[in-house]
Amino acid sequence: MKKKDIIKEQCVDYTHDGLGIVKHEGIPVFVKYLILDEIAEIEIIKVLKSYCVGRIVRLIKASKERVTPVCAVYKQCGGCTLMHMSTVAQQEFKTRRAQSAMTHIAHIDNEVNNCLMDEVAFNYRNKVQVPFDMDDERVISGFYASRSNKVIEYDDCHIQNEFSNRITKRLKELFNQYHVYAYDKINHRGYIKHVLTRYGAKSKEGMVVIIAYRSNVPHLRQIVSTIVAENEDVKTVILNVNKRHDNVILGDEEIILYGDGIIHDTLLDHDYTISMKSFYQINPRQVEVLYSKAIELANFSKNDVVLDAYCGIGTIALSLADQVKKVYGVEIVADAIDNAKENALRNHIDNAEFICMDAGDYMEQCVAQNKHIDVVMVDPPRKGCSELFINQLKLLNPDRIIYISCNVSTQARDLTLLKDQYSIDYIQPVDMFPQTSHVETV
Repeated sequence: MKKKDIIKEQCVDYTHDGLGIVKHEGIPVFVKYLILDEIAEIEIIKVLKSYCVGRIVRLIKASKERVTPVCAVYKQCGGCTLMHMSTVAQQEFKTRRAQSAMTHIAHIDNEVNNCLMDEVAFNYRNKVQVPFDMDDERVISGFYASRSNKVIEYDDCHIQNEFSNRITKRLKELFNQYHVYAYDKINHRGYIKHVLTRYGAKSKEGMVVIIAYRSNVPHLRQIVSTIVAENEDVKTVILNVNKRHDNVILGDEEIILYGDGIIHDTLLDHDYTISMKSFYQINPRQVEVLYSKAIELANFSKNDVVLDAYCGIGTIALSLADQVKKVYGVEIVADAIDNAKENALRNHIDNAEFICMDAGDYMEQCVAQNKHIDVVMVDPPRKGCSELFINQLKLLNPDRIIYISCNVSTQARDLTLLKDQYSIDYIQPVDMFPQTSHVETV
């Protein structure tokens, strides 16, 4: 095949990020927005060593699960990738993605349960980081185009919560009104890099973080006063100063401009303190589904001692504490551990102990001390568990392990190291990120 060739083929599978796969003369061709079993005329737009990339020229046979995206910039923005699929099609894709990782990476033949879908599937994100830029002399905000640093201007994202859309749009208007310019990455001029918002779905408390290149943002007092006066759900406003010239969003300097720098929310009947850098699951509806399933599968008894590794602000540990004898939470982020300890006090839980330490180092310490642990709950970052952690986990030899992951590929990789000592009994995907190719798995 060569560029500009036109082929006619049927979609037979998906890539891990939701591209349709067709096979032409034995060569895979990856095609955006193509759904399983659809037949299309496809133009080859890129030829590589082992595969090609194509685009749909004409749909010959459309899937009954194809829907019209509600977003006007869906094809320009890189945030969502599955909005052309119905909920049924997204469920099939996410279930297949988990099954493929388990089969081809972990080399286990367990059947993966159907992904548990979000019934609403829109306006779910409770934490949002929106980039700002300049268009001539006008401040704009929106979302990065796929694989690009170009900001696509858009005010009303369909997967973000209403608070974020409202506050970010109003701040953009105020920055323009007061001529407070966005940061220029090339010339290192201007001020505003991002606006970060967090929102408690049940508490209705909102946090606003203005991320700037400099601390001396002009007219900041007037801007903050306006935002607070107009929006009673804004409970705190923070200026975060980030002088870096890379893609890291948050800097180290934090100045509280209004409120006390925190908000609260409720998860599985427990109240949580959430700070700017706290890890708190993005989808408030589905996180209760996720944690409830994980706790159900753990089959706790009142005599169990549990370790919650990578515990964040303690949401998993505190959700299960009333079912067990003792729970330890370990997390390397000091602010998160401070929040976890405060959350334990706030919820009157006295059998939870939180330790600020690398999870792998803590596991090594547990093994050295011959500490008895019945169940390990592990919910690591996208890169998965460290090799040290996995090795020490096997030496610790708990009776059960519940492994929650936001990256099924690294989870499957880690399972290859555990399956010689443990049987894998149950695999449950959960749709924490509707309209995107991401999936959480227990």
